[in-house]
Amino acid sequence: MTRPNSELPQNLRDLITHLSYVQAIPLGTTQGIPFIALKLAEADTPMIGGNTLTCEFKPSVFNVDYKDHTIAMCIIQFRLNGSDRHIYTASYDLRNDKQYNDCFDLLKMSQYGLLVATQSVHDFVQFDVNFDGGFDPQYIIKGARDLGTGYDPMLFGEVSYGLTMQADSPAALWKYFENITPGEHKWYARMRLQSEKV
Repeated sequence: MTRPNSELPQNLRDLITHLSYVQAIPLGTTQGIPFIALKLAEADTPMIGGNTLTCEFKPSVFNVDYKDHTIAMCIIQFRLNGSDRHIYTASYDLRNDKQYNDCFDLLKMSQYGLLVATQSVHDFVQFDVNFDGGFDPQYIIKGARDLGTGYDPMLFGEVSYGLTMQADSPAALWKYFENITPGEHKWYARMRLQSEKV
């Protein structure tokens, strides 16, 4: 059921105001359930609150060698209702304890929740995860984290930006990551990022 955003705490109202239509923002874990914030356009309000919303997510885990460091990161994309028009991306710095824990909770592959909002209304939706990949995603991000070096957060930002700019749309980025970090590779890739391009 949709609720007016005026009922949300001020920090969430501010977040929604500044959120883009392609960002996914982790909100932390509440009662064992990790939550993510996504923003829809006003025209998509009917998607909210009708018990018809579906969501799938795809993690891509990377160790990227860049400027004499190894960056450890996980990029997770969320797709609503199977639509290429509604794909959202979150980047996690696996050497940052808070971001690593947020990602670790999500990759337990059990349950997660979304705060789905437009500029004026919102709903909290909870999903169960049906994962049968034959590997432990939490183990994959732990291994990537262990390979990371003591890089500056700004360096992570450069690498995250460089990777997410490899396609001209969220849908194309979904396909790009699906190709370089498929399930048979346990959603993992190691690469070297040049200053100009991948």
